[in-house]
Amino acid sequence: MPDIGQLLIILAGVTLIGGPQIALVYMLITKGRSRGFAPYFAAWFMTWPVFAYMGAQGFTGAVGFLAIPALLFVRPKSLPKYTLAGFAFLIWVLVASFWSPGGKPFMEGSFGAGTFTMDMVGPRFALTILACIGVILAVRHIKPDQTERSAKTVRITAFIVGIIVIVTSVFMQEILTFIENSGGSKRNDMTQNMLRNANTFMLLLPFLLAWMWDRIQGAQGKALCAAIFAASIYAFAMTGTQSAMLGAILILAGMAVVYVLPRNGFKVIFTAIGAYIVAAPLLFKAGTSFVAAMGLPMPASFFSRVKGWEAVGEKIMEEPLFGHGLEATYNWGETFNSRPEWLADAVARFGPNQGWAQYEIINNHPHNMALQIWVETGIIGAVLAAIAVLLLGWRLKAPSTWPPVAKYAAAGLVGAVLSIFSFGYSFWNEAFWATVTMAAAAILLQARRDNHAATHIEVA
Repeated sequence: MPDIGQLLIILAGVTLIGGPQIALVYMLITKGRSRGFAPYFAAWFMTWPVFAYMGAQGFTGAVGFLAIPALLFVRPKSLPKYTLAGFAFLIWVLVASFWSPGGKPFMEGSFGAGTFTMDMVGPRFALTILACIGVILAVRHIKPDQTERSAKTVRITAFIVGIIVIVTSVFMQEILTFIENSGGSKRNDMTQNMLRNANTFMLLLPFLLAWMWDRIQGAQGKALCAAIFAASIYAFAMTGTQSAMLGAILILAGMAVVYVLPRNGFKVIFTAIGAYIVAAPLLFKAGTSFVAAMGLPMPASFFSRVKGWEAVGEKIMEEPLFGHGLEATYNWGETFNSRPEWLADAVARFGPNQGWAQYEIINNHPHNMALQIWVETGIIGAVLAAIAVLLLGWRLKAPSTWPPVAKYAAAGLVGAVLSIFSFGYSFWNEAFWATVTMAAAAILLQARRDNHAATHIEVA
């Protein structure tokens, strides 16, 4: 017999899953097919604060539920070239799933016993990306005159997420102690959830900054925008997520590029990212060699990351064409004890009592998605990924033709994603790409709304 706490959790879960579905049915019945997706998307977006503190895994399900009815709204007549290149990359990812030394079965278990799962990472990742594409296409087809209320709901939710992140960062230790003493999640698990929540908010930050800067007029409004940005960086520092702190810098860098280059800003950004993916092994080999030669001081976490990148570079050279297969890095398990020179360096820098001898050099994955693409899918996967990125950047319209909020928010979002791409999660982390999709869809929804408002101003 479940206790009252379990019943409340079940009720909350049923509400989260069933509420948006009911909203969809209501909108389809009362408003018609063309008006249904905007409020449906906004309803799911409102679950962001809950999913963020559940470890962010709920975003994958949210995108899945959004993608299913997207079939009702999207009837693409043709597919752009960057989409075809993306499909080619996904096909190669699926193929690379089958030669990984630690590869999981495509399907296992049974429906009848309730144990059916799809553990092979390639198909799961591909299905997630297809769902993400469906969501973006559905938002792109929303009628502009149906976006006002939904866009407002999304903005309010984004502000709520920001307030929660800032407040919890200030009282982080007290919250962790309270949860631990209440018999809830383990302290390490909750800390990880807070780190992930800070990273997910970092993806929303460009949207909030661009909207506030454009809509709040006067010096006081600009000062408020700067204060929110400073408070966000403070929250990232207090939470201890370096990728979000760097992401804040890259957000401004992305915005600066489209400001300075109103015609070719997106082309420059995406061309640079494509080149980064292709040249990643050379870039990191040069970077790690420079760090080693200079003997630069660095935190223990960054030291281990640098050594991991160096080891990944060596692994890339073993299978440069096809790679080692998806998630092969999880099975290598090489520790610093197997590298006496690296172990001695670590002990000299940080002391003998931090367990360096048993610490894995590549901790599950490289914590750099460009290197991970190379080491697991080879040069074929890297080139296909770079082509897809390049074609997307050159397919986008000039920044000067975008509404101001969407232009700067989109460029900032690319900067935020690049930070996590370079220092954060595994490339096959479905929840991360689902979160990126939700943030991108919010920007696109606002763009649809702003285009409609601009049209009305011109007519007036």
